[in-house]
Amino acid sequence: MKKMKKWYNKKLFIIFSVIGLAVIIVLSQIRIIIFEVRTFPEREIIIKEGVVPGEKIITSYRHSIAKTTVWEIYEVTNDMQLVQRETDFYDCVAGMPYVSFGDEQFVQEDGKFKIKNMNRIINLPLYYNVGAIRENYLYIKDKKINLSSLTGDQLVTIELKRCNLWEKYLYGW
Repeated sequence: MKKMKKWYNKKLFIIFSVIGLAVIIVLSQIRIIIFEVRTFPEREIIIKEGVVPGEKIITSYRHSIAKTTVWEIYEVTNDMQLVQRETDFYDCVAGMPYVSFGDEQFVQEDGKFKIKNMNRIINLPLYYNVGAIRENYLYIKDKKINLSSLTGDQLVTIELKRCNLWEKYLYGW
């Protein structure tokens, strides 16, 4: 009877070990894209979110001259690039865009000026200057994150990185 129980426990151990190993292998093969914002030069992680190709990420800030909000809309691509697709703003004053290039379209709609159909590939990491009084916000995954209150006057980097699901669960973010 005791031999039977040992054999049964050994069999269970082997089964669960094989299942555990299979889970680790599967999780390590599933690749995901991570959107990261870090302080510079300290490299402290401020934001870390998983993103998918086609997902929109929006930054906004209060323009220093116009004193109105400017929105910059980016898209994550299949080849892990961040591409600026649109810029929206209220006024065409000093320092604001006033012309479109190539296939871009400069339009006025919804009470705003917009440059649409942009295809500007952003070199990463993107060094982004956050100001304590500039009302810098980041919109990602239905979240509105106040970068100005998180960091104050701080240069940050914005990056896209690849990792696998195993790393995500291992490091608990």
